[in-house]
Amino acid sequence: MSFGIDAKWIDVEGARTRYFDAGHGVPILFVTGGHFGNPIATSVVETWDRNFLPLTRAGRVLAVEKLGQGHTDNPANDDYTMQAVIRHLAAFIDALDLRGVHVIGQSAGALPAAALVRERPQRVRSCTLINTSTLAPGIGTTEVNLAGCPHPPFTRESQRWVMERSAFDTASVTNDYIEAGYRVLNLDKSHEAVRAMQGGLKDSLFAPRLAVLKQEMLDWMRQGGLARPTQIVWGANDRTASLDRGVELYRLIAANERRCSLHVVNQAGHHPYREHPDAFNELVAAFIHDVERDAADA
Repeated sequence: MSFGIDAKWIDVEGARTRYFDAGHGVPILFVTGGHFGNPIATSVVETWDRNFLPLTRAGRVLAVEKLGQGHTDNPANDDYTMQAVIRHLAAFIDALDLRGVHVIGQSAGALPAAALVRERPQRVRSCTLINTSTLAPGIGTTEVNLAGCPHPPFTRESQRWVMERSAFDTASVTNDYIEAGYRVLNLDKSHEAVRAMQGGLKDSLFAPRLAVLKQEMLDWMRQGGLARPTQIVWGANDRTASLDRGVELYRLIAANERRCSLHVVNQAGHHPYREHPDAFNELVAAFIHDVERDAADA
């Protein structure tokens, strides 16, 4: 149980997929960050625990665990690629027949969130993109910032160290949040993903395929491909995805999309929605309200 509700499960093209679903109305889909096979820390759906239920006032809120993340199955045939993650997400919204989706993606969840527009343009109504080196132009500093963890892998201490390094205010790194990550980090499937990625797939498959995909996405957005109301939310004090990266992403999208905005959250790191949840929730609710009003008037 997370968010005070029971998890749901669905088979998505053979992958047993865990997600959470609450509220009614327009669908709001959270896509969590993180990649496969990190033995030090993992991103978990509980990262949204200060946003999930509050935003049910704006619609039907869903949070899905990506392919190979959380409790969702690892990819079949060792397909540890972001392309497989995107296919899985597209199939997930197909399976639930979600329409008019307001998709919210953070960090490594922002690229697949935007890619859903390319894969399922008839299903996605808006995008909210948060602190993402994975999608923004340029090179991130995640590996530099998170190098030299002083704690053993697969421990609560390593999970906490990474999350606190990513925060401006470490009070946002709660014990429940760390425990959720620790549990996932020690699942058999997580150890399997670490063995696969550290055994060579990170360098031979995941990273080169991601580089190609990122360039494709940037070219597509430069050509106006996103074509959706888009808000970018950026913690100003992020060590891994600096503010200038968010500004560049805004400029790239805004050049073709007049309904693009950039919101900078002061005294916030990589997860501004955790450090300033009330402000974030109000921002998202107002954005969705305005997008829905404009859609109704069109």
